[in-house]
Amino acid sequence: NTIVSQEENIDKYISSLPDDVRIARNGGSNRIVYTEGTSEEVLAIGDSIKFYYAGYIFTGGKGQLFATNNPEVAQATGFPVQEGIRKCILSNGSMLKGLAQGLVGAKAGERCDVVFSAKYGFNNTVVYNVPKLSPLIFEVWVEEIVKN
Repeated sequence: NTIVSQEENIDKYISSLPDDVRIARNGGSNRIVYTEGTSEEVLAIGDSIKFYYAGYIFTGGKGQLFATNNPEVAQATGFPVQEGIRKCILSNGSMLKGLAQGLVGAKAGERCDVVFSAKYGFNNTVVYNVPKLSPLIFEVWVEEIVKN
């Protein structure tokens, strides 16, 4: 099964990371925290979030970049920057289910990666330059959280 294989590869990747990163798992998503947030507020479904991201196809790590709204990533990679800072209410309807689940518990100021199988991403659908059944990894910079 492709999804099972993807989840095994994600687990293998996570187990290879240094001990000084924190792993938070939620509903099939894995958040790898590199820089802890500084705010007191913890993000929950229904709260507002402002963040930058860079989305990659997961290939045992960050593979092909397929989307970013981070001007620094866009400039460094020659990738066209999309929109501005992302502002939304955290829900499975406002973004990919895997990304929404992965961000639960994040704090403003946090820098993390959120990685998940195709089951929680685009699944069996081709979206732009992302092939169907692609596991994804998002690098995320959480700028602000507003409790709703």
